[in-house]
Amino acid sequence: MADSGEVRRKREKIITRELAENHRIGNDYTGPLTKADAQRVLDLLIAADAGRYIAPNTRAAVAVVAKEYLALAEPNWGPHMVRSAGNLIEKHIIGKLGARPIVDLSEADIQAWLNDYVNSGASRSLLKGLLLHTRAIFKHARKTKLMTENPTEDLRAKSKKRPSERYLAVDECQRLLSMLTGRDHLIVRMLVQLGLRPEELFAMRRDDVQGDQLRIDEALVEGKSAAVKTEASAAYIYIPPEVGIELEHWLQCRPGEPRDWLFQATHGRPGFLNLNNYRERILQPAAIRAGIGVIATGKKDANGRPIVKTDVDFRCLRRTCATLFGDRAKDPKSTQTQLRHADPTITLRLYQKSIPASVRAAGDQLERDLAFGLPSSPGRVN
Repeated sequence: MADSGEVRRKREKIITRELAENHRIGNDYTGPLTKADAQRVLDLLIAADAGRYIAPNTRAAVAVVAKEYLALAEPNWGPHMVRSAGNLIEKHIIGKLGARPIVDLSEADIQAWLNDYVNSGASRSLLKGLLLHTRAIFKHARKTKLMTENPTEDLRAKSKKRPSERYLAVDECQRLLSMLTGRDHLIVRMLVQLGLRPEELFAMRRDDVQGDQLRIDEALVEGKSAAVKTEASAAYIYIPPEVGIELEHWLQCRPGEPRDWLFQATHGRPGFLNLNNYRERILQPAAIRAGIGVIATGKKDANGRPIVKTDVDFRCLRRTCATLFGDRAKDPKSTQTQLRHADPTITLRLYQKSIPASVRAAGDQLERDLAFGLPSSPGRVN
């Protein structure tokens, strides 16, 4: 065969430290590569030539890694976790660090970022979430060979914000309810006296009222009805007599199908009430009219009148129930049953429909002490 003049050259694999470091190998020591690490680099090069290996993007941004982490984690989270964790990661982690290559962030960089939140008065829950998900994202980066070390293991973030202990005294509860009638009187009364979470109350349906018990099995998440937050949250709670009378009066004045919302929005198409709108347009203005927790803002409206706000919110009402109910129940387990906010015992978890007599007695006693009574005009429904 005639010589074509072509010269076949054997391809050479030259293993250098620079080449190894590009593949995140040998970064944890100085000097020549070990034989084991050199072999690892060679294996990667051969795999790349054969089309079986794709080198990791060692300059991947935090946003890319965070979204990979979310894609892997969200299928194992409930709807509440998907909402809260997703919002936190998108707003605070991706929003603040997203454009930076994850490999460039040192422990000092991340700690300084966290310190900004601490110094700005971030809540304990926010800082806890930032630590949890930042560590998980960097752990994912370490697992996918984007970095050799995880710089988040020793991070610290302790909130300087004092947790609120605000609750309403009995006379404040009475003043607040005196500012409301009809639907709103009933809603706020159920929040105070039964300790319901607003996302549970506003997701309640007509057939959840079952005699002297209230079924809780749904909650609002991102504007949609979903399962309640935890297994302990799904329960039946006792309805004291006067609350039951007011609730039955509401059902009679507002007929509907069993699966209709218990409290429907009055504007637009039928649906549940918006939590934020209700807090800002009904609850807090009523508290301000009642002179409860009023705080001066130092600002004035267009007419020159001082603008004030109040420290009354949904958490304050739930804390009120925990304090007043607990003071009368004496038995912590009864309060635990009423509020459903701690891990219950096996008996409470499996036989939740069987409401203890102590819970009924405490509910009746709280109702007598609060002396809310029915609205002055029972026939009037807002």
